[in-house]
Amino acid sequence: MNKLFFALLLLALAAYGQVQERVAIINTLDDRDSIGFSELTYLTDRLRETAVNVLPSERFGVMTTESIVAFLGSMENTVKVCKEASCLAELGRKVSADYVAQGRIGRFNEDLTIKVELYNVATGNLMGSFTGYFKDMYSLLALIDEKAPDLFKKMLAESKAIEVEKPEVAKVEPVPAKPEVIVVQKPVKTSFYVAVGLDLAGMGMFVAGYLKDRDMANSYDKYKKDEYNKPNGQADFVNAWDEAEKARTQRNVFYIVGGVLLASGVGVHIWF
Repeated sequence: MNKLFFALLLLALAAYGQVQERVAIINTLDDRDSIGFSELTYLTDRLRETAVNVLPSERFGVMTTESIVAFLGSMENTVKVCKEASCLAELGRKVSADYVAQGRIGRFNEDLTIKVELYNVATGNLMGSFTGYFKDMYSLLALIDEKAPDLFKKMLAESKAIEVEKPEVAKVEPVPAKPEVIVVQKPVKTSFYVAVGLDLAGMGMFVAGYLKDRDMANSYDKYKKDEYNKPNGQADFVNAWDEAEKARTQRNVFYIVGGVLLASGVGVHIWF
């Protein structure tokens, strides 16, 4: 049992030892209702897809629409909060993100425009943005595909500057990091597999506890029988009681450890 417990402990430590930074891509807004809701949703998904492709998954986790809605209560409330938010960084704090980005559709003369901003939630600082104008949705998608990758790469530059502990680097314009110079860390198991492992281990502990409970019941039955019959004097009487107490202790240990493991697994499922 000790070996199993320490193995699970090491697995949990490995999962939590490398904490992902959470990136929230908030719903794209259109103040003038120039394009439809489905097009806005597609633009948000395109920005989110770009972030997933640019950022290494072992260091950054891009939040899904469902996880953002879970923080804000409902899809209707999410749309309302996104429209009414005066500070994008504050909105990022509400969804527990480390970085937050959002696109906004506008109009200049006869052309439609887009502006995408990226903020560091902890500091509230604008990390970068890009703007452009477009004639139709296809030219807008081409604009996003061209400029969004460089915007999200600014997170790589900031993380690298913090890692080498050179505060003065933050005072100059961040240089987009090249993929070939990024230090790739050793891949670890995803939080999903960790959570499933904890769940299975917890259920295994409960099964072991149940079996020990049956052993305890059998030993108590033997104890009660020997209490009256005493076939071998005090020896069998005492042994039956000791076995029952030992089984009860082991049952309680299995149940407690199983409960902790299951609770940890549920916690990992919910958090990640």
